Amino acid sequence: MRFMILIKANARFEAGIEPASDRAAAFAAYSRQMKEAGVLIESASLLPSADGLRLTYSNAEGPPAMTAGPFGGAEGQVAGYMLLEADSEREAYAWAAKMPDPYGFGEGGIELRRLRETAEPPFTAGLSPIEAELRHQLGALRNLHE
Repeated sequence: MRFMILIKANARFEAGIEPASDRAAAFAAYSRQMKEAGVLIESASLLPSADGLRLTYSNAEGPPAMTAGPFGGAEGQVAGYMLLEADSEREAYAWAAKMPDPYGFGEGGIELRRLRETAEPPFTAGLSPIEAELRHQLGALRNLHE
């Protein structure tokens, strides 16, 4: 199973302040452990949202509206990601829980998300066939009312 760890931004990241050298070294050691274990597929840091461009689709037929960054506060912004391959959700969680605080100020936050595999219906992994069908039907009903 593939998972993505989304490393959340904070105000320091959005201001372009790099983590302290001890934080960078701890993060590099963590990444090395993941690579040596054969879990880490890819990882990258992003630039602050000030260097980004947001496209918003408000009309299905027309072009998207473009907005240059920064995009408000750091809340909800992503600073980087790690793509990993794990045998189970438990293993992915164990690796995510080992990640050092990316910034070292008690302000770090990450999100662990499983990637949807193309042959797998969305959000039905581990459900019984009846539960999966009920979830599918509920989704169809919600779409009718939107």
